[in-house]
Amino acid sequence: MGADETGPLAGKRALVTGASRGIGAAIARRFAEQGADVALAARSTGAIDALAEELGELGVRALAVRADMTDRESLRALMERVGHEFGGLDILVNNAGVLPQAKLAEEHDWADWDAAIGLNLSAPWYLACRAKELMGDGGVVVNNASTASYYPSRGLVAYNVSKSAMVMLTRVLALEWARDGVRVVGVAPGKIETDLVQPILRWTEKRGVPVNPMRRVGADHEVADLVAFLVSDRAAYITGVTVPIDGGELLTAGSEPGR
Repeated sequence: MGADETGPLAGKRALVTGASRGIGAAIARRFAEQGADVALAARSTGAIDALAEELGELGVRALAVRADMTDRESLRALMERVGHEFGGLDILVNNAGVLPQAKLAEEHDWADWDAAIGLNLSAPWYLACRAKELMGDGGVVVNNASTASYYPSRGLVAYNVSKSAMVMLTRVLALEWARDGVRVVGVAPGKIETDLVQPILRWTEKRGVPVNPMRRVGADHEVADLVAFLVSDRAAYITGVTVPIDGGELLTAGSEPGR
């Protein structure tokens, strides 16, 4: 089946970071299925090269770009290439992120802190600002935050802080850019079946703690469906909010043992 040439994203140009697997790859696939051309950014090229080939078979343009989200020159080069190849940009999804190994706050060193803040917050800020320059008459930025934006977790201070700050970044950029026709929204996934959250899933299973009130783990395509809606014209009156997609996790946040 090819891309939908009359789909809600037909003719749009999107960049998805962290697109090699999991949520990022699922978002890229959904965008392509709905007619968008997609640039895929990741630190290694093998997986995104294969994904670009897969998406190209749908009839859209797919561009794989190696980019290190911790390197400023790499980020600059990424945006320069996307702008050159696509002639502009309509959608940016800041999906790349890191979940550091759990450590108590006093056990963190500068490298731990800088790595989490740099990848989870500084890179999305920079990419969003450069994307706005490519958006012309308007576009949409999506920031992938986390339910960890809303409550503290033992051992994850840098992650909690970086993701909480991303929610505020979303709000500030939405406020500043609304008059320019650029919407900025966020999503806050809970427990999704990806490699990133496997340590957390093992932790909850070991202690017999339900992952959420729905008692199931989410799928990456469910996050992709939400993001595809938020970047479409159907969500044209939505900006500045971060939408949880968590099976009700936030309803019980802070009530689990150890928190």
